Amino acid sequence: MLTWTVVGLLAIGVYGQRALGAVLLDTDRLEEHWQGVLRSIPLAIIVAVVALQTFTSSQAFSFDARAIGVGAAALCAWRRLPMLVTVLVAAAVTAAVRQL
Repeated sequence: MLTWTVVGLLAIGVYGQRALGAVLLDTDRLEEHWQGVLRSIPLAIIVAVVALQTFTSSQAFSFDARAIGVGAAALCAWRRLPMLVTVLVAAAVTAAVRQL
């Protein structure tokens, strides 16, 4: 099972690869469609890893307080709230659900 440290390191690695690719590859020669695909890859990888961490426990599907906290964070992100507010709301919602 992945830990949040591994998730963070993967996020740094994905964005590091993206930055390195931007320096080494001239993306202006690619079609607009492929430029969009390249821009979407890092976010897709991070979302997949976070989803794996959120919805699994002991190699089985799990819907618990973590999932509700991620849902609260998604709602805050959709409303374009600041990152600090988003993290605090997600943590508070997760803690409150765990107390129930």
